[in-house]
Amino acid sequence: MLNKKTFRIVFSLTTIFLILIGIIKISESDVARIQNIDVLGTEIIDSRDIVEISNLNGQSIFSADIDKAQQNISNIKGVEEVVINRKWINGIEITISEAQGWGYWQHNEQRVLVDASGKILSVARPAPSDAPTIIDFSIQTDSQKKINVDQNSVKLVARLESEKRFRKMGLNTISYVFEDKRGLTILLEDAPNIVMGDASNYFYKIATLQELISRLNKTTSEINEIDLRFGSNVVIR
Repeated sequence: MLNKKTFRIVFSLTTIFLILIGIIKISESDVARIQNIDVLGTEIIDSRDIVEISNLNGQSIFSADIDKAQQNISNIKGVEEVVINRKWINGIEITISEAQGWGYWQHNEQRVLVDASGKILSVARPAPSDAPTIIDFSIQTDSQKKINVDQNSVKLVARLESEKRFRKMGLNTISYVFEDKRGLTILLEDAPNIVMGDASNYFYKIATLQELISRLNKTTSEINEIDLRFGSNVVIR
């Protein structure tokens, strides 16, 4: 005859075993098969395409290959980031971050949408109506049919825009221009053009420009261009 202690152990083990059997049965049943897939965050991408490519519908909520689904969705043009979460007991939530257009890069008649890192976007949310366009005056051979975006220049302009550098100096930008030998030039309204070149010595260039603009406001001399590419050897033309 079993004593109380032995009985409790046997009872507990039996209970655990039955619970495990129940979980296995549920995981194999239709109750645990994914039936509801919610897609959040899409504006330009069809959520039905997301659901189809995920290939999660009908899979078991317990054994569904979430990593593979995430990889497949990430390969869709326009998808920047994807997060997939299980919603017990038979649901899935897919949150999409879509590519966002920042501005434009233009060479001759070619004009492409880019993000803030200079990546060309074929499918993306449109850039704002006042988005900047960087005009590329680089010389390209006839064989260079594909437009070449200088990503460092895009990042520099994105930084200048986000920090509102020229607006804080009371200046309005007209255009951004890129050339192979000179890098980035900023065309300003009623002020000299600013040759930044690239993002090297960024804070020094900004501080120098602020000082020069302050001085120029007190002079009647006609100045067309401030070249900041050469460190402390600022060239004024």
